[in-house]
Amino acid sequence: MRTSLVLLGLLGAGALPGHSAAEEPAGVLTRAPAVVEPAEPAYPPEAKAQGLTGQVTLELEISEQGQVTAAEVTRPAGHGFDEAALEAAWRLRFSPAEIDGKPSAVRIEYRFSFTLTPTPAPGAAAAPGEAAPPPLNLGGRVLEMGTRLPVVAALVQAGGQSAYTDREGRFRLSVPVGEVKVVVSDAAHASFEALEAVAEGKRTEVTYWLLRTSSANETVVTGKREQREVEQQAISTSEIVRIAGVSGDTVKVVQNLPGVARSPFGIGQLVVRGGNPRDTQVYVDDLPVPAVFHFGGLTSIYSSELIDEVQFEPGNFEATSGRAIGGRVNLVTRDPKDRLHLVGDVNTYQATAMVEGPASENVGMAFAFRRSYADFIIRQELSRSKNAPGISVAPRYYDLQAKVAWRASPDDKVRFDFFGSDDRLAFTHVDTGGLTNLDELKYSNTFYKANLRWDHRVSDDTRTFLALGGGWQEVVGQFGDYYTETDDLWSTTFRATVHHRLSPAVELVAGTDGQWDPRAAVSVSAGSLDVPGQVSSGTGVFVSPNRYRTAISGYEAGAFAEAVLEPAKGLRIVPGVRADAHHSLAALSWADVRLNAGYTLDEATQVRAAVGLYHQAPPLGYLTTEWGNPGLGPEASWQYSVGAKRWFLPQLSLDVDLYYKRLFDLALPTSEVVVRDGQQVPLHFVSAGTGKAYGAEFLLRWDPGGRFFGWIAYSLSRSLRDQSVSGGRLQQEGSAYDQPNNLVALGTFELPELWTGLSSGFRLRYTTGNPYERIQGAVYDADSDAYQPITTGRYNARMPDFLQLDLRVDKKWTHRLWILSVYIEVQNVTARKNVEAPAYNYDYTKRGWVTGIPFFPGFGVRAEY
Repeated sequence: MRTSLVLLGLLGAGALPGHSAAEEPAGVLTRAPAVVEPAEPAYPPEAKAQGLTGQVTLELEISEQGQVTAAEVTRPAGHGFDEAALEAAWRLRFSPAEIDGKPSAVRIEYRFSFTLTPTPAPGAAAAPGEAAPPPLNLGGRVLEMGTRLPVVAALVQAGGQSAYTDREGRFRLSVPVGEVKVVVSDAAHASFEALEAVAEGKRTEVTYWLLRTSSANETVVTGKREQREVEQQAISTSEIVRIAGVSGDTVKVVQNLPGVARSPFGIGQLVVRGGNPRDTQVYVDDLPVPAVFHFGGLTSIYSSELIDEVQFEPGNFEATSGRAIGGRVNLVTRDPKDRLHLVGDVNTYQATAMVEGPASENVGMAFAFRRSYADFIIRQELSRSKNAPGISVAPRYYDLQAKVAWRASPDDKVRFDFFGSDDRLAFTHVDTGGLTNLDELKYSNTFYKANLRWDHRVSDDTRTFLALGGGWQEVVGQFGDYYTETDDLWSTTFRATVHHRLSPAVELVAGTDGQWDPRAAVSVSAGSLDVPGQVSSGTGVFVSPNRYRTAISGYEAGAFAEAVLEPAKGLRIVPGVRADAHHSLAALSWADVRLNAGYTLDEATQVRAAVGLYHQAPPLGYLTTEWGNPGLGPEASWQYSVGAKRWFLPQLSLDVDLYYKRLFDLALPTSEVVVRDGQQVPLHFVSAGTGKAYGAEFLLRWDPGGRFFGWIAYSLSRSLRDQSVSGGRLQQEGSAYDQPNNLVALGTFELPELWTGLSSGFRLRYTTGNPYERIQGAVYDADSDAYQPITTGRYNARMPDFLQLDLRVDKKWTHRLWILSVYIEVQNVTARKNVEAPAYNYDYTKRGWVTGIPFFPGFGVRAEY
C-alpha cells in the first residue's frame, strides 16, 4: 500500500469553506505537513480476490493541531476502494503545517494507492543483514516556469523514495546508483518526469521547472470585506487579468459585483447601493485619495501589478472608517518582491511598465508607470466609422507609483509610497444632426500623494499602525460657456490604530484618522443656480454671482473604538463607535454607533447581519454663502443589512444580501429667504432632504481552480429621494442613478485542447435605464437670443435599457525565465448603441440620444520576467 500528499494552494484557515478569510492574508508556507501517525486502509476483500488495484485521491482539511477535520473523495476508484480510503483518512495524524512560521490550518490532496505487492511501512527499520540506505545523492530545486518562483511542498519521487520541497523549492533524496526515473507532482502544476544518471560516490544536482496549470494561490481579494465576522470574495490575480471587460484591471472587478450600479458613460464613478458617487470613500492603504478610477473609467489610478487586495464594502462598514454614508473601497498595496521582476504591457489604448526587486537584504523597491493614448485611438476609429456616436469621450491619462519597503526589525516594517495621476478629457467627434452642440466639455484632474506607514508589533497580543500622508490636487472643469471651475488643493492625512487581544475571545481596536487641508483655492465662473421663484421684496430675482474666488483651509478628524467578540464557537460580534468633526466653511460634528455580527452555522453555511448610523459633510459648494447655506448640518443615514452564504459544491457558492438605507438631513433646495448680515438673501438649501434605498443582492460564483471561473451577480434595488422642492442642485442626486435591475454574468474558460495556454472569457451586462426629466417645452429668451427649457427638476421618464457583451481571448507562452502573452478584448461586440443621456435641438422640440462607443476592439502584448 502506498500513500502520498500534495498541497492545494495552502492559504491558511481563511481559504477553507466555513472560515473567515478576513483575519490574516495568505502568507508563505514555511513547513509542509507530514504524516506522524499513518493509517493503513483495509484492502476490499472482493477487489483483492479479483486482483484489482486502484488509487483514491482525497481532499483533506487539516487543523492547526494536525488533525483531519474534513475528508472528501475527489478522484474515486470504485470497487470499495473509496470507502476504505475515507475510513483510513480520518485516522491520519499530521505534524502541523506552518505559514510564516506559525501553525496554520491547510487543505491538502492525499492519495491512497492500493497494490497487491506489500511495501515496507514508512520509517521501518532495516532488517538485520540488509544494506544501509544509500547517501543523499540526488538533490536540487523545483521552480515555476515563467516566474522563477520556488514551488513549495511539491512531491519529488525517485527510486522508491520521496521528499517534499522546502520554502526555497529544495529537496534531497537517497536513490540507487544508475539511471533513476524522477517524478515531480504538485496540485497547481503539471507533473514533470525526467531520467537522471546517478553516479557512484557523487551527488547529482538538478533543477526542475514546473508549468502552472491552476490558479490555486489566491493573492488578490476583491469583494465584500465586512471585516472579521463576514467572508471575503477571493479572486486570483491570474483570473482577474483574463476577465472580459475589465482590461486586466484589478479594481474594475468591483464594478461587476452586486450592489454597484453602472455609472453614466461608464466613466468610473462608483454608484453603490443607490447612493451618490460622493457617498463612497476611496482609500489607498487606508488613507483617502481623490479618485479610484481615471476619468473615462478605462482603468484605475493605481497599477494592478502592485495591489495586494481590493477591499470593497457596499455598506455597513465598521467604525474604523467614517465620514461617508455609502460604501468603502480600499486598495491595499503589496511590498516589492525579493527578486527582480519586470513587467511590460502594451495594448490598444495604454502602455504599462513595472520593475521591482531587492535593494538590499531588508529593503525592497518597486516602480511602475502607465500612459494612455486612448484619445488618439478613439478619434481614429470614429473618423472611419459610418455609425459613429453623436458624442464620444476621449480620455488621456497617466499614472505612476514608487514604493520602498524596509524591514527594520522582526517587529517593525516601514513603507514609503509615492503615486500620482493625471487625467485630461474632452468630448470629441460631435455629429449632433441639429441637436445642441456639446463639444465644449473639458475636464482635467491631477494629483500626487506620498504616504509613509510604520507597522510595529509590541507583543504577540498588541500591534500598532501609524500612517502619514500628504499631497496636491488640481481640478479644472469647463462646461461650455456655462460653468468653469479650477480647484487647487494641498492636503495632509493621518491614521493611527492599535489592536490588542485581551483574550482568545476578545480583541480591542482603537484609533484616529483625519485630513488637514492647509490651503484650498477655488475659482468658479458660472451662471445662476438659483431655485425658480426666489425673489426678494423690492429687488426682484436673486442672482448668484457669475464669478467666485476664495482660499480656504479646513480639516476633518475622527476617533473610533470597537471590540471583536467571540462569545461562542462560530459567532463573532463587532460593536463600534466613532466621533467625527468637520471644519471648513462650516463647523460640524457627529457621533455614529455600529454593530456587525456573523455566525457560522456549519462548514458550508454562514449568516450575517449589521446595523449602523453614518454621517458625512454636505458638498462644499452647498456650504458657500453664494450658492448654498453655511448653516447646513451633516447628511446622515441608518443602514441595515442581513445576508447569508452557502456552499453547494466545493467550488460553487451563493451569496444573498438584503439591505435598507434610510437617508435623512440631506441638503435640500429651498426657495426660502433669510436675513443675513442685515440683508435678505436666498437660503438655497436646508438640511431637510430625506430618501431611502433598498434592495436584494445575489452572487452565484464558481471559484477558480479548474478550467472555468466566473459568477452571476444580480442586484434588485431602488433609490428614491423624497424631495418637495425642485431645481437648484449643483450635481445629480441618488435618484438619478436608480437602476432597479443590474445583472452581470462573466466567466473564463481554459482551452488546452485547442492550444496550450489558450483561454477565452465573456462578460454580459444588463441594467435598467437611468431616469431623466424629459423636457416638454421651452421659452424664448430675447436677452440671450436662445430658448430656455421649462424644467421641474423631477424625473418623468427612463432612458432605454443598457445591454453590452464583451469578449476576451488570451494566449500565453511560458518559457523557463519569462512569460509572453497576447490578448484580444472586444467591448460591445454587438455594436449596440447604448443610450447615455438625452440631447435636444435649439428649441427643445426634437429629442435625440447621446450614445456610447458602439464597438471598441483592443489588442495587447504582455511580457513578464
